[in-house]
Amino acid sequence: MTLNQFFWSAYAWADAHAVGLLLGGLALPAVGTALAFIGKGGKTDADGRFIASALVGVGFVSVLAEVLAIAIGVGVMDASLLNANLLLLLAPVLCLLGCLAGTRMVFPLSELGSVRTAGDLAGFGLACAAVVWFFSKFRGWGIVFFGSVLQLLVIAALTLFVLRRLYRRAFGLERASRQS
Repeated sequence: MTLNQFFWSAYAWADAHAVGLLLGGLALPAVGTALAFIGKGGKTDADGRFIASALVGVGFVSVLAEVLAIAIGVGVMDASLLNANLLLLLAPVLCLLGCLAGTRMVFPLSELGSVRTAGDLAGFGLACAAVVWFFSKFRGWGIVFFGSVLQLLVIAALTLFVLRRLYRRAFGLERASRQS
């Protein structure tokens, strides 16, 4: 089986089971919210927090998997997003929204590690995308900067500082250095 055949057969399987995948995407937040609520009722709410954090993490991973599948389908396989099954497109998004809404009813989202990690990763990814976009505007050695060399060095140093700080926050290196 080639990789092309694998992708087409995986989409054909998902298309045949689209209703079940949508129902599973809607049932997961409901079951996870109930489990987090039950876990919150113990001596400590650590079990409930863990379940809620895992639930939100699963929601984010499902949306990231959908985005990856769309990127492969559109960018590599020359398929149109308009030809995709609507139920398959809605299932991960509704799952994430349900996970966030259900978890919010049990715990504040700002107290969950998976939400903070997702925010840190999104900030790092957006900063990297901004740097890549900025450098994509220049072809070859034709960078023209209307300012002094010192101003260019200050801007470059600030950019590197921000990217390094976001990288350390996103991948947990900031907390590890504080603990040791």
